Amino acid sequence: MTSPDTFTGLDAGRRDLARAVGLTAFVHGYPLVESVRTCRLQTGHPGLAPRAPINALHAITRPSTDQDRDIVTPANDLLYTTAWIHLGDGPCVLTVPAAAEHPGRYFVLALYDAYTENFENLGPRNCSAQGEQVLLLGPGQRAPAALAHLRQVSCPTTLVWLIGRILVGDEADWPAARALQAGIRLAPAEGTGPSRVPACVAAWEGEPVDAMADMQAGVPAQDVARRFFGNLCRALADAPGRPEDVGLVAWLGQAGLRPGAGFDWAALDAPTREGLQQGLAEATRLVGEAARSRRRKPWVLAGRAGRYGNDHLTRALTAYIGLGALATTEALYAAGHFDAAGEALDGSRRYTMRFEADALPPADAFWSVTLYGADRFLHPNALGRHAIGDRTPGLRRDADGGLRLVFSHDRPADDANWLPTPAGRFYLILRLYHPREEARAWRIPALLAWGATA
Repeated sequence: MTSPDTFTGLDAGRRDLARAVGLTAFVHGYPLVESVRTCRLQTGHPGLAPRAPINALHAITRPSTDQDRDIVTPANDLLYTTAWIHLGDGPCVLTVPAAAEHPGRYFVLALYDAYTENFENLGPRNCSAQGEQVLLLGPGQRAPAALAHLRQVSCPTTLVWLIGRILVGDEADWPAARALQAGIRLAPAEGTGPSRVPACVAAWEGEPVDAMADMQAGVPAQDVARRFFGNLCRALADAPGRPEDVGLVAWLGQAGLRPGAGFDWAALDAPTREGLQQGLAEATRLVGEAARSRRRKPWVLAGRAGRYGNDHLTRALTAYIGLGALATTEALYAAGHFDAAGEALDGSRRYTMRFEADALPPADAFWSVTLYGADRFLHPNALGRHAIGDRTPGLRRDADGGLRLVFSHDRPADDANWLPTPAGRFYLILRLYHPREEARAWRIPALLAWGATA
């Protein structure tokens, strides 16, 4: 790599421009690249067992555990049905199950574009209680005459991620939840050709590893930048993005980042490569610092999850800490990294969290608190408990009706309300499904540290 000290003034200008482009390109493009990476991972990366091919459903018939490590921060009280849908060759028909056959059970079929925007949610709130077929159309597509009577959803990108969520309880409840899950169906519309893998997924460069994880693991920035920006350029060709982002994407071309398969890292001049690496390194630090919540507040509410508008940093942050977040009209998420004193949550201490009897989480569907290790995955523990919520069997209320939760590494004498923690750092996510009007103003109780175990 050329030393910055040897750059001429013109070289330094190119480097500084590329640095700005690299930072902007990462923040804007990271969610897109993460979508493509996850699609590659789940639909058939060589050497890995795929979940399902393109345009086919994959039903996960048990709740997520610490063994599930392809998507960060999974919920533990849901059955997931997922599919990567490619509409480039024509529409697809999605069948929404009959809610009337499963009274009281929460479910939603969430649709995400290639930039992780949760542009549509289908379920009991907006579909027939007897079930319904929905026609998914790619950009610019029109419904075939034979299917014009179906509800139509126009998708912003040809690559769409379906995440179906179905509320599930303990193992005795699994068969009933699976029965609803079996009612979800997906098929290409009649007359559509064979399902093809999107070009940017088929041409993915390198192992399907998160660029943020690579940088944090100390992989040389040049190697990360070369792969990330190459994958981004190919993804931009398949998913150009919103009309309002056309100018931004065109500006990235000033440092050689243009949509298409022609990106060549080695062909860039040294100042441009240097700047792109610097910009990527700064962007990964920016997203990482945002994830750690330097404000040290006990809880941080994700007020714009799922639908982001022009807030590219929040979109990138959410892709990093919780890929596939629902829109806030469907669910509210709050992350807890610190206790009431502003200290990072750590299993070397014990904590309590108490909901007053008249201030339980304001959710019409259900709520839960889920614990994750520092690696953003569920924490293995002997109890096999990863979350506590309003449907957890055997929870004990205080005499006044309040609910006190206990978080510790060591098992307490009374473990009815206990959520096991790792020995070191951990964090929590509180989820409210179908949040009530007052949810945004509701004050989430802070965790109180009440003793050290080491």
